[in-house]
Amino acid sequence: MTERLRDDLDTLAEAHGYSGRSEVIRDACQSLLEAYRETEYEGKRVLATVTAVFGYDNPAVEGQMVEIRREFEASIRSNSHNCLEDNAGCVETFVLEAEYSDFLRFIGLVRGAGESVSVESTVVPVDTMQPESGEH
Repeated sequence: MTERLRDDLDTLAEAHGYSGRSEVIRDACQSLLEAYRETEYEGKRVLATVTAVFGYDNPAVEGQMVEIRREFEASIRSNSHNCLEDNAGCVETFVLEAEYSDFLRFIGLVRGAGESVSVESTVVPVDTMQPESGEH
């Protein structure tokens, strides 16, 4: 764990009334496990947006993103890489259409690209976008 991450965890713990970083980590782990538990999306195709933010000029993370793009090329509908102002960081955005289980694997790989990667996502089942029969 990097010193910056430890400091951030300590700051978060103090600001939000946690007893310490262990409690913050435990809460985060429970949230992550909950996110991966079976949902109503199991077995369905989903449309997902995934945003990853990481430090500028980080060849290891950028290389991981390239590998992820190659592996999921057939499911990625859109992808962009942008550098933030004054080289404050990079933003990688993906729009993915895939089986829910493939989305979970995808987001796990993005999260695992490096300690400094912050990831947010949204997921919508594709079948909710299909018009009802008879509608135009």
